[in-house]
Amino acid sequence: MIVIREARPEDARGIAAVHVSSWQEAYRGLLPADVLSGLSVTGREQVWTAILSDPSARDPVLVAADDTTVLGFVSMGPDRGGAASEDTGELYAFYVHPGRWREGIGGRLHSAAIQRLTARFVSAALWVLAGNDRALGFYRSTGWVPDGQTKTDRGPGGVDLHELRLHRRLRAR
Repeated sequence: MIVIREARPEDARGIAAVHVSSWQEAYRGLLPADVLSGLSVTGREQVWTAILSDPSARDPVLVAADDTTVLGFVSMGPDRGGAASEDTGELYAFYVHPGRWREGIGGRLHSAAIQRLTARFVSAALWVLAGNDRALGFYRSTGWVPDGQTKTDRGPGGVDLHELRLHRRLRAR
């Protein structure tokens, strides 16, 4: 049985494995092959261990998991920039293991994230890699719309990540 729950420090390796495998599959053809093959589960695990072990962390990370395996995760919190108001939250990261795509896990994680965001914010934003049509289709089907903002972040190996911002109203003020 798959459950959606708050992540714990011991989930860091599973989250890292989902993170890396998702990038390698979803961004194939969008990012250089050597950058994708160079992604490290161990390196991502260190990052996630630090995030999940921080006692002052207030922003939730949720996982979809069965008895032994993290199948997907979502992290969220206040908008990290670009929003005109502190009433805006942000979906920071949202990934499902590629071997489990199209099984409804993403929909369940997304619903849980929207519930959490709605409790704190009026609207939400997220950034998606330009050209990631699978993600764009999912987000559009769940109520997200492009708001015209773009940015370029520096990714692994110094690669430029060209991103589009999507926005969604969560509730009335």
